[in-house]
Amino acid sequence: MPTTPARRRLSPAEREAQITAAAIAVARADGLAGVTLRGVAAAIGVAPSLVAHYRPAMEDLVGETFRTVASAEVAEVRSLVTAADGPVAQLRTLLACIADPDRDDVATLWADAWSTGRTNPVLAAAAREVMDDWQLLATTVVADGVRDGVMRTDDPDGVGRLLFALVDATNGYALVDYLDRQTREGLVRTTIAHTVGLDVDALS
Repeated sequence: MPTTPARRRLSPAEREAQITAAAIAVARADGLAGVTLRGVAAAIGVAPSLVAHYRPAMEDLVGETFRTVASAEVAEVRSLVTAADGPVAQLRTLLACIADPDRDDVATLWADAWSTGRTNPVLAAAAREVMDDWQLLATTVVADGVRDGVMRTDDPDGVGRLLFALVDATNGYALVDYLDRQTREGLVRTTIAHTVGLDVDALS
């Protein structure tokens, strides 16, 4: 009878990476609520006690998981935005990226972060940090537009805050299927265009 070869024992670094990857996969599939000892252990195929050995505080793993996913999204969007030709094109690209249906899973994680962050300070801190990154990206684009004379506002930072307040609100609408996607996206685009003195078509 053939014998089943023994599985290679993972090094601590490999196990850490495996747990991190599994937590991200679980979060994308089931939300941050799914990032539990049992949920992550099941995704790997190990006992929960093994996950607990490497991640004794689950609130830390939840916060780290969110920060990893959300920060990667900001970095990806930033590269697309900065590659666009000029501030108007950059703002149009930013809005298009935010509205991309392929990013809906991350938008859902943000909703989880707002809720779970009330009782998880690690997660709350991660959300604040990534929001600062988004804010800086939007503010820089608008400030560049004002400098180049293609946008008009006395408060680029305020425009950035308004943009993400609208995005967060419309993402909340999406969770309960309030207004269709086109209407939600139009609300954000129209408001921001008017705020910086652009024709709506310039951001479409």
